[in-house]
Parts: sequence; structure tokens; C-alpha cells
Amino acid sequence: MELPITITQVAQQPKILPLNKIIKSSDFTIKQLSQNAFISKEDENIRPTEVGTIVDYLSRYVLLADEHAFDVANAKAKQDLIHGIIPVKEYKKLLDQEERLRYLVKDLSDVDSLSDEAIYLATDICAWEDAFRSGRYVEPKVHPDKSTTEHIKMMIQRVEEFFEEFGWPIRDAFFAKTENGFVSGDGDYLLKYTLLDLKVSVKTTMQISWVRQLLLYYTLGFYNHFNKEDIERLMIFNARTNTVFFIDIANIDQSVFEFVYDAAEKQSKINERELRKYVN
Repeated sequence: MELPITITQVAQQPKILPLNKIIKSSDFTIKQLSQNAFISKEDENIRPTEVGTIVDYLSRYVLLADEHAFDVANAKAKQDLIHGIIPVKEYKKLLDQEERLRYLVKDLSDVDSLSDEAIYLATDICAWEDAFRSGRYVEPKVHPDKSTTEHIKMMIQRVEEFFEEFGWPIRDAFFAKTENGFVSGDGDYLLKYTLLDLKVSVKTTMQISWVRQLLLYYTLGFYNHFNKEDIERLMIFNARTNTVFFIDIANIDQSVFEFVYDAAEKQSKINERELRKYVN
């Protein structure tokens, strides 16, 4: 049974949030932070989604010193340990990798100083991050080569430069959900008055799925008062293209938020009903 339960999954469903009921990609202002900025995936030796996870993870851990950086990976590994899916030595291996990574970045002076070993360890840890979302752990068979490592460093450097220009996060994660919780998701960052989603995408233009994602994060995280911060702007930063897309909340008709909120709540009730039938 395929039900759109996460905000990311709902954002991929045009039937739930049709284009004629929401804002368009073209409504967003575009700011290109540097010229000829596109970082190609063609000479990278791991999948773009893996690169994106590593960039996001190391941005949080290295730039923001996030003390909860290991929480998601550890939660999934501990769950698999409890259910007998992995042996104790596998769980201990993850903890040892995290401790080694802590040591490697403890006195890091800048992103360029990030070692190949640190990125190697991050790849292994991020496999558990992916497992938390997909439900299944797959051990990495390939680690970033020299070219891919350089790309990862460049994109983390861009994230740092972005924060220096637009403001550092006041929170590096936030939760958004429907009333019954059967549609939910973790947002990336809150800057002061800005909801930010970080992308590491080969797409060079604003995607309609990103528009839906931002609207869902806002309506299910702030419009419904689940979080208390005041949000005045919705923003995407794509580190692979070094491009910012943003729109002010004041420039979005209130009816859009009401529609998105109602549509998400409706889907959430469908999810609850179907899942309860499946469980029973």
C-alpha cells in the first residue's frame, strides 16, 4: 500500500495539491549567488541523493555543531539492534565511527580542512540516516572519490557562505504535522523569520514539488501554530547551483494556505483510515 505520509511524499502528488490551487514556481524571486556555479554530477561516483544527504549532514554537524546530529542514525541502528536485524558489533561500529568523526572535526579551522576520512565516515553514518526514512539499511559499497569529495566540500562551503549572507539558523530542524499526525515531516532550517529548505539538486529551476513542500511545511508547522516562530518568508537554497528562490508570506493569498491545510488534513484522515484497516 502506497500512501503519501511524509510531507515530501505529499509534495509529489499533484492530485492532492493541484497547481491551480496553489502558487506557481514563477512567483518566486530568484537570486543567483555566483555565475557559472553549476556543479555537475557526471564525474561523481555516488548517487546525487547520497551526495545531498552527506552535504546536509556535514553542514549541520560541521557548520552548526549540531549536538543532535547523530540522533536519527542512532535511532534506526538501535531499532534494528533491538529487533535482531543487526548484531551488536554493527551497532558498536556506528558509535565508533561517530566518535572518530567527532575527533576529526573538533578543531577544524575551515571547510577546506575537512579530511577525506571525515567524508568517508559521514557516508557510512548517512546510510543509517537514509535507512531511518526508507526503513531499510543498505551498507555503502562505494565511498566518495576525489572529485566527489571536492564537490561535497564546495557545496558545504556554499552553505556556509549562504548563512553568512542570509543569516545563521535559529533552529536547524523543526517538525510539521497534521492534527492526527498521519502526514508529517522534518523541515531543514529556520532563519530569523525565514523557513528554509536546503537542496542539493541537479535541477536548475524552481520545482513545483519544492513549492508544495514549502507550503506544507509552513501550513503544518506554523500556520496551524504547531511551532510558535513568526515566519515571513519561504526559501529554497540549492547548493549545487548556488541559487536562492524565495517568496514573502505577505505575497501569498490566505486562501492558498487554507486550501493546503485542508487538503493535507483530508489526506491525513485517509491515511489514518487506510492504515488502521491494514493493521486490523
